Formats: sequence, C-alpha cells, structure tokens
Amino acid sequence: MGGFIAVEGLDGVGKSTVVQQLAGCFSGHAMSTPGAALRECRQAVLHAFAEDELAKALFYTASVSSQGRQARKKAERGEWVFMDRYWASTFAYAKARGVTAEIETLSLSLIQPDLTVLLLLNESERQRRLHARGATVEDMETLDPIFRQCVLDELQARANLVIDITGLNVAEVANSVSGAIRANGPRTVA
Repeated sequence: MGGFIAVEGLDGVGKSTVVQQLAGCFSGHAMSTPGAALRECRQAVLHAFAEDELAKALFYTASVSSQGRQARKKAERGEWVFMDRYWASTFAYAKARGVTAEIETLSLSLIQPDLTVLLLLNESERQRRLHARGATVEDMETLDPIFRQCVLDELQARANLVIDITGLNVAEVANSVSGAIRANGPRTVA
C-alpha cells in the first residue's frame, strides 16, 4: 500500500528535509511544487509576473496540477509519494498576497493528497533557519506577522495532521511524522 502525502509549512520549517527523510523511511518518492522540470525557469516566470499575483498563483496552480497527477499515478501503483508543498500552500500564499480571484474553485479539478501534514516550528527557530540558509524575497514576506498568520490560518484549515517539530532533530522529526502517517493512514480518496 502506498499513498500521496503533502507536507506543508511556512518557509524555513524544514519541509524539504522532512520530505527526503520520509521518502527514505517509506522507500518512496520525494517530489515538490513546482517540480524539477520548472525549477530552472521558476525565477524567470516569477520575475515576468512580478506585478501580477494572480498570474503567480496560476503558475503555482499549474505546477500543483501536473505534480499531483504524477503523484497520484505513483500512489495508485502502491508507491509512497511525499510532496514538498502542494495546493494548501498555493492557496494560502496567494490569499496572503492579496489574490481575490476565486482560485479555490480550481481545487475541485486538482488531485487531492491522501493526507496533508502541516509542520509547525517555533517562530524564532524558523527565522534563524531562514537567515542561516540565505532567505529569499519570498521567505522574507513571512516575517510580517499579519502575512504569516494569514498563511498559517489557511494551512491549518487544510491540514489533516498538524505536528509541532520545535526542539526535534531531523531523525526525531522523521520518526514523529512517519509515526503519525502510519497511525492515521492515507484517507480513502473518493
């Protein structure tokens, strides 16, 4: 049995590391949005859409659609897929950036993960990590408390599991999250 697990959280909580660890624990696949095929052109696309938050949100939505279909195919073959960010982040960040278009209706056409896990981290630790890795412009917007709370509210509304990883090392986080996934199992997709 496999499943499609989306791992969400604010910038700097360690989603990419956790996704890699989980893929190893479950002998599965680590994926992300946008996917590898778009990674090199991502900055050029975001620069081209610099003044259009809706266009940026639609770019990320297209990535979610593509990556989600790939993930679902793998899960249907009995493989585990762990996605670093998915629709919850796309929607949450768009809303926090002021997108007022009804993009939430697009979720009806997107592949839904079997489980969405939200990782939370103490804010001072998250900010330390952001600065240590060289925070991007996108990372920096989460330093604004109002922006950050808007994103967190939306992520929490869409998460099946919320796990506070404050004070845990990488191995402890992987054990905690993998244990929660095993205990809750992927929900049945309608």
